[in-house]
Amino acid sequence: MTTSQAGFPAEPSKQRSGSSPAGALGERLARSPLGPAARQWVLAAVHSEDALAACARGEQVDLRLPDTEPVPPARHPRRCYLSRVRVQGFRGIGRAATLEFPPGPGLTVIVGRNGSGKSSFAEAVEAALTGRNLRWDGMPAAWRDGWRNLHFDDVTEITVELRRTGEEGATRVTRLWTGDSVRSARGEVVLPTGEVGSLASLGWGEDLARYRPFLSYDELGRTVTGRSAELYDTLTTLLGLSELTEIERRLAKACDRLAKTAQRPARDLPYLLDQLRASADPRARTAVELLTAPSLDLDRLAAVAADNGPADPAQQVVLRRLRRMAVPERSLITDVVSELRGAAMEIAMTAGTKGDRARGVIELLRQALDHHERHPAETDCPACGAHNALGPAWASRARAEITRLEPVAASTAAAHQRAEAARDQARFLMAPPPSWLPPDSELGRIWADWAAGAEITDLTELAEHIETVGRRLRSAAIAARRAATERLADPTDGWAGLAEQLGAWLEDAREALTAHRRLEPARQALDWLSSVAREMRAERLDPLAAQAEQVWARLRQERHIDLAALRLVGRGAQRRVAVDVSVEGADGPDSAPGLLSQGEFQALALSICLPRTLVPGNPFGFLLLDDPVQAMDTETVEGLAAVLAEVGRHRQLVVFTHDTRLPDALHRLGLPAAIRTIQRDAMSNVWVAD
Repeated sequence: MTTSQAGFPAEPSKQRSGSSPAGALGERLARSPLGPAARQWVLAAVHSEDALAACARGEQVDLRLPDTEPVPPARHPRRCYLSRVRVQGFRGIGRAATLEFPPGPGLTVIVGRNGSGKSSFAEAVEAALTGRNLRWDGMPAAWRDGWRNLHFDDVTEITVELRRTGEEGATRVTRLWTGDSVRSARGEVVLPTGEVGSLASLGWGEDLARYRPFLSYDELGRTVTGRSAELYDTLTTLLGLSELTEIERRLAKACDRLAKTAQRPARDLPYLLDQLRASADPRARTAVELLTAPSLDLDRLAAVAADNGPADPAQQVVLRRLRRMAVPERSLITDVVSELRGAAMEIAMTAGTKGDRARGVIELLRQALDHHERHPAETDCPACGAHNALGPAWASRARAEITRLEPVAASTAAAHQRAEAARDQARFLMAPPPSWLPPDSELGRIWADWAAGAEITDLTELAEHIETVGRRLRSAAIAARRAATERLADPTDGWAGLAEQLGAWLEDAREALTAHRRLEPARQALDWLSSVAREMRAERLDPLAAQAEQVWARLRQERHIDLAALRLVGRGAQRRVAVDVSVEGADGPDSAPGLLSQGEFQALALSICLPRTLVPGNPFGFLLLDDPVQAMDTETVEGLAAVLAEVGRHRQLVVFTHDTRLPDALHRLGLPAAIRTIQRDAMSNVWVAD
């Protein structure tokens, strides 16, 4: 394999065949020094959450090594190239404007001043192929709502024509907006054969996220300075390491659960001792002595907790009511919480879907029909004021539309019905405290907090409230009920509640002992797995990192800052991509922000992102770069020109820029590139000249 001056292979190498991440773990596990228990934890993590739960319970599960058969070589999809983009009524483009490209490798630079419509073309291609635009994420609602051009009253439409290798004719992707919302678009694909289908029929769903053939200035900036987990997830997905990340996450989560179980008794012990010391009951003093002894005698503590003998009844009305008081059962709380979380997941899955939109339209039409039925004489639309808009014909159309949309909205409606039913069930649980319960008592305060949850509308927050406050309510209510019983039946005044707390602590203590025994091999397994995962990540990342280092060397020009390495480090919320740099031979921190200027940030981001387009298996032969030159100095721009020209030898690269230094550098260096100029007048008319 030969290497070009810019650091890219003349022909992208084929991905080496080998084991899947799970299979590779199995191969290494067979050679590892881990004991049987630790091996069982690794295998359980490879298999599933259920297998890990069985390990945590101490169950012997027959888990075999993962399949170590080699995975087939990387697939070679039919690569697609842009041949034509037609945009009308979208962002800064009014009447239809068209960009045409030779459908194959090559560098095309679109130059135009700010506001000329460059980004509108770039965003249009992304919107057509994905239905959304990452640049819009995090922007104010008013900015996002400006997606439709103000100078164009006709339909908003984007058409992207693609040529796929081995096919005669173009594949045409069209997205048409008929509503006011950016989510109201309809997408359609017309294959070279004339067959019409959806974008999903192209099979690009995962590839559009994995290989993402669009890069805006904002995305380049976030590559280095954005959320640390974003680039980590992008690279692990690109390198086929998502399964490995999930295996490690599962095992780390299982270890964390065991650790919390092992630590719970020590955490709760001070509170329990305070409660026991506040009691005058001799059994409480005995319990304190046993709990503070050098070694715990769990059997004697269990006997103390079980001793809650009877006594004479008292005559206080509140105590009698407390004794008969009922609280929600733990199983009922668990069921309600599970239903709330399940409903929340369904609602989240339907958000923004066609079914969600259809449900909203149905609700709107039903309200309009209800208004019309109650006021048949009013034919003007109360919302927009349209004259004679309402009437029998409109009502018939509205009912027909409802009938048409109901199947589309069925799953979303069912999800919302489930959510409402779950809320009703939750609110039924959270009854207000009894009028006779003293509001300043511990139970009264907790019950008031419990009842206040009826105002929570968010399903996830409501589930968390019921689970956490419900546990406190049950504990406090049971303690109060027991205390009342003891005060009516026992002169020791409250020992039953303390005995119950002691019994619960003893149960946790026994579980902690078991968890501690199982935690040691689990941690051994996690340490081994993390070490192996680091090696596997480094092996997969090294070729991409090497290209990034070579591209950076080209872009940095005369600067004495070297990109030493890229590393995937951490896990869970702490996962990130470490960017190792050195300054004049001295190692810097594993984070570039403290050393680089804004232009160097941009160059570093390009060094990381550009090699991704040459990854084997990428079905997209094109990459759109929007404003990559911002903040770069002239020397860096010249280095960028050489890099882009080299990428253009292997891929179709379309660069949008307002900075004329890039085309000037391409001309001056004699590099192959098609330079086009884009212009836009005051009425959003856009045209392109070679």
